[in-house]
Parts: sequence; C-alpha cells; structure tokens
Amino acid sequence: MLAANQPIAIDAPLVRCATRCGFFIAGFGLSIWAPLVPYVRERIEMSDALFGLLLLFIGLGSLVWMPLSGILVARQGIRPVIMTCILFLLVSLGVMALTESFWLLALALFCFGGSLGVLDVVLNIQSLLIERKLGRHLMSNFHGMFSLGTISGALLLTALLSLGLSAATGSFLMIGLIIVCSLLVMRGFLTDRASGGGVAFIRPNGVVLLIGALCFVVYLAEGAILDWSALYLTQDKKLETALGGLGYASFALMVTIGRFAGAPVVRALGTAKIIIFGSLLAASGIGLSIITVHWPLALLGYGLCGLGCANISPVLISSLSHQDDMPVHLAVTAATTIGFAGVLAGPAIMGLLANYSSLSIAFAALMLMLLGIALTGRRFAR
Repeated sequence: MLAANQPIAIDAPLVRCATRCGFFIAGFGLSIWAPLVPYVRERIEMSDALFGLLLLFIGLGSLVWMPLSGILVARQGIRPVIMTCILFLLVSLGVMALTESFWLLALALFCFGGSLGVLDVVLNIQSLLIERKLGRHLMSNFHGMFSLGTISGALLLTALLSLGLSAATGSFLMIGLIIVCSLLVMRGFLTDRASGGGVAFIRPNGVVLLIGALCFVVYLAEGAILDWSALYLTQDKKLETALGGLGYASFALMVTIGRFAGAPVVRALGTAKIIIFGSLLAASGIGLSIITVHWPLALLGYGLCGLGCANISPVLISSLSHQDDMPVHLAVTAATTIGFAGVLAGPAIMGLLANYSSLSIAFAALMLMLLGIALTGRRFAR
C-alpha cells in the first residue's frame, strides 16, 4: 500500500499502460448497464415513461459531478480521484444488479453516471500530461481503449448471462475483473495535483468554449445513432427488427478501429485536417444513410460516420494543452462537460425534430451540424 502512494515518472511505461486500462475500465463498466436493463425491469415494476425518467439520473449524475473534476484533481491529485471514482462505480454496479428499490436504483444510477463522468475527465487530464511530456499523439489510442472496453464488456456479460448465470452473479464477476485490473495498474495513475488554484469551475470562453461546442456535436451524433438508428433502419430501410442494433454496432466498430489507427494518421495530417476531413466523412456517412433505400448501404453510412468522428474529439481534447485561456485541468473539465451534454441532448433533439417532421429530416440536421465542424477546422492549424 505504501508503494501505491509513491509518485511515478510521467514517461514511465506503466503510466501509459494504466491510462489505457483506465479508459478500458470506464468503457467496460459503462457496458454492464445495458445487459442488466431487462433484469431490472423484471425486479422493479414501472412504466416505460417512468423508466425513461429513471435513465435521466445517469446524465444528471454526470452533469452534476463532472464540473467538480478540476478542483478534485487540484486538491487531491489524479490517482486518488481515479481510484475513488472506480470505487463509486463498482458500488453503483453492485446496487444496480441487486436492488429491488426504485429510489435506491435511482441513486445508484446517479452515482454511476457521476463516477464515469469524473473518471473520463480525469483520465483525459492524465492523457494530456503524458502527451505533453512525450511529445506524441496518444489521445486517440487512449480513447480507443474506452471503445474496446464497451464492446468487450457488453459481449462478456451477454455471454455469461447466456450460459445461465444470474444477472447478479455475472455482474459481480465483471466487478471482480475491474477490481483486479485496477489494483494491477494503480501505481500508474499519477499523483500530480493540477496547478492553477482550487477553483471548482470557470466559465469557459474563447477556444475552450469552441472545443466544447464541437465535442457537443460529435457526442450528439453518437447519442443520436445510439437511440434512433435502429428505429430508422427498421421503419425506413425495412431492416428486420431483430437486426436493428447493427446500426450502432457499425458506428461503434469503426470508432474503435479509427481510434486505434489514429496516432499515425494524426501525426501525418495534423489536428486541423483530422477535424475537417473527419467531419466531412461523418457527414457523408449520415447523408448516405439518408438517401439510400438499401439497409446495407445505411449500415455503411453509419460506419463511415463512426470512422469520421473517431478522432475528432481526441484531437480537440489534446489541443486544450496549447491554449492559455484557462488552466488545462479546468479547460478539460469545461469542454468535456459541454461535450457530454450532447449525448443527453442528442436523443431529445432528434425526437423533437422527428415529431414535427421526420427522422430523415432529423438526421439531415445532424449532417448539417457535422458539416459545420469542418468550417472551424482551420482554427486549429498549428
């Protein structure tokens, strides 16, 4: 335990390994919730409307907790904050797997969203410190581990449940894996406390506000495809209902591939071209999914959107280390919080547009927002 409290050099290989594992743990932990949903609905009787309200606690927890990330890192350091967030995440998952109380589940989901939100911000702060020290583009690779974690976690828990294990048993096996992984790499989380004072949150301005707004659009695209692609594919493209999830699967798979291949691409093209070409590719993918009448081409469109979006948010977060409008840890906190709001707003915005027009019009609006990102790309040329 004493060794775990010792500082470690930023350029140590264990630090990069721990950062990758941290992002993997965040994605892995997030993915446990989706397979649990049917079991939660069996244990706790509620209407679809009440369940939808319950899901808001995840986003509410994130938006309440995430602005505190900067001050937590400034006062406590990166390692204590990460380990505390993982502890909150594990307790929340345990409660979600067992409870029969609506309000206890709501509290667990609130802590679940909050711990994941803070974990995401603090891991991004550690990633920026590593990039600055090594002078290398690593953010895409780190974010790729999050995507890999979500896919791995969903597949593993689904496999465990299909083997006949109870939801509680499967969930606690997953929790055990997270504990083991966390303890193995704990020393790789930095003990650094961020400089820049103990202010909890500064209103973002300048480039920080712009980066937050651009991340908002990218995350909105992910939220929109997650929540609406299946309905769009089955209603408009005549895809079988059982295969509706292939839309988001195509998107997520290409995001993962794009991020793991991202470092050499970012080095070759630079931040501005990644933003411009990525947003144009993403918009083209959405456009293809709208105009085609064949669902395989629509799936290709969602895949192209994922490939285009894959490295936009990582390079935007990386660029925060080059601004001087705000201390870096507070800039990451602000931009990530604004961006994450897009995941929550995406489904609502799409639903509102679809209600007054159609899903095709709603996706067309998303395409225009992605094209808007391309117009800002030159702002990030260095």
